[in-house]
Amino acid sequence: MNKLLALLQILIKQTDENHKLTTNQLIEKLAEQGISAHRNTIPADIRKLRDAGYDITCDKSTQNKYFIGSRGLESAEIKMLCDAVNAAQFISEEKSSELIDKLFSQLSVYQKDEIKNIIQQPSENKADNKSIYFADTINTAITQCRKIRFQYYEYNEKREKVLKHNGYTYTVSPYAAVWNDDRYYLVGYCEKHKDITVFRIDRIADISLTESIAIPCPKDFVLKDFIAQTFKMFSGEPMTVTLKCKNKHMKAIIDKFGDDIETNKADKQFFTVKVKIELSPTFYAWVFQYQGKICIQFPQEAVDQFVQMGESVFEVHK
Repeated sequence: MNKLLALLQILIKQTDENHKLTTNQLIEKLAEQGISAHRNTIPADIRKLRDAGYDITCDKSTQNKYFIGSRGLESAEIKMLCDAVNAAQFISEEKSSELIDKLFSQLSVYQKDEIKNIIQQPSENKADNKSIYFADTINTAITQCRKIRFQYYEYNEKREKVLKHNGYTYTVSPYAAVWNDDRYYLVGYCEKHKDITVFRIDRIADISLTESIAIPCPKDFVLKDFIAQTFKMFSGEPMTVTLKCKNKHMKAIIDKFGDDIETNKADKQFFTVKVKIELSPTFYAWVFQYQGKICIQFPQEAVDQFVQMGESVFEVHK
């Protein structure tokens, strides 16, 4: 191995601000790889690595001690990314392990050992397919403005994967891949539905890139608004709804609808907020969990649908 490359790898893997190597120690570690070095050549090699952009710090004393200063990612950032990878249900356990190993490659062995013991354990609901590679095909299609084709599956009562519509192949013009609530979604124009549609990427099968030019995204389509309406309350009739909420649930409102909403004080205990959502069972279920502490005020159509849904549930459980 080239001496400079070997020296760089030693510094990256075996040093950090709490673990430094002297000139003699660097010479010994190079010798273990069959590479000869001398006390007067190590400083020159370090300068070359610095000139190449690597942050190598020297603690000057009777024995100079060297270590990697700043890295591409700091250990706290890598820990956070490892937790995110492990929590992401979209990423399989095998792929999670590969990604974390790549993140660890930027750390010293000491930093790696510290972080391995404190990172979050993988989600129990990890995907078991290769959907991360499907995302790559989708991104290529978006970049090249081409259509994609794929099958889509669901589960039957035996928890078996079953292709929808007897294996129907969907043709879609992809507009975006969107991360939401630990899931990865494809947003695009579906020729079967003749509308912009959402598909879970981890439920896609046999995806392929076509030579056909994608149908352009409508000029009035705003992805941010589409995500707000579709993912936050999935998915039904668009409508502006007024909610009356207990003051202590301000956090829940902001978590769900963002901090750019306008709220108004109703009285000492309640505030009101207008939100643009899509009326659906998902929205009503979200309201229901607050047991009257968040309630629908307007429009009456939304109030009536919510009451009907509650009555239906009550009838089943009588």
